[in-house]
Amino acid sequence: MASFQDHIAQANRNLDFLEQSNKSITTFWDWQVTAAFYVGVHLINAHLAQKSGLSFRSHQQVDEAINPFNQLSITRLSETNYLAYDKLQGLARRARYLCNEDRLNKATTVHFTYDKHFARAVRNLDTLISFMESEYGVTLKKISVKCIELKKGSLQNIAIA
Repeated sequence: MASFQDHIAQANRNLDFLEQSNKSITTFWDWQVTAAFYVGVHLINAHLAQKSGLSFRSHQQVDEAINPFNQLSITRLSETNYLAYDKLQGLARRARYLCNEDRLNKATTVHFTYDKHFARAVRNLDTLISFMESEYGVTLKKISVKCIELKKGSLQNIAIA
């Protein structure tokens, strides 16, 4: 089973990959969203490992463990952090399967991933990084990404190139 530190190390490697791929490729937003999601996966798995000592095998198990409305869970997140992860996961589903990121949306049309979706993914990832750094005192790799859709706001942990 991977430890808290193992997941933090993998999150940092994935952050490095995200930054390097974003620097060299100005398209392929779907892959960049997917990379951002896997940073989030490892951050959440680090949280779960630290709080419970458990390793969760499915997205459904993780969702149940971090859901803020699951009063019995010792690993539940605040609603803000839970929604950041949930939205990041939905954007990654869109990127991988060409479906709407809302799991309840049954539309049969194809949904591609664009720079605006990458910007949403980065904003949600930034929220998760803030949570992990404040909750656990870890310092994650500081990266810089390019995306015109990010020019509309500011982030705490990710620089906008």
